[in-house]
Amino acid sequence: MQIDITDQARAYLNKKMDFFLVRARVPRIVLAERSCSGANFRLFFEAAHEDDQMVETAGLQLYIPQGLIDEFSGFSLDMEQFFLNRRLKITPIKQSFRCGCSAKCPNAVLEAANKDK
Repeated sequence: MQIDITDQARAYLNKKMDFFLVRARVPRIVLAERSCSGANFRLFFEAAHEDDQMVETAGLQLYIPQGLIDEFSGFSLDMEQFFLNRRLKITPIKQSFRCGCSAKCPNAVLEAANKDK
């Protein structure tokens, strides 16, 4: 189980957690979509689900739906500039693509390579 987090991301999450924990909301990493450009993840502050796996990293408790860590070999959390705001960037260690255009999509080769690992 691997969750890597930068100091900037940890500071960002600590600040958010101070606000949300008194409202019984925890940080949950969820799979937003799978596409030709790869799997995308989001972090929401909400009630933990009963099938969530709690992972402690860098003094933070993160909740992740069962199976996501195994499927993606863990995650890396960092901050990125998005237009005028900074936001949390969640990157899987092992990426997964969903291509419906296998003859044209260059990611189809990457998907096949990931299945062999």
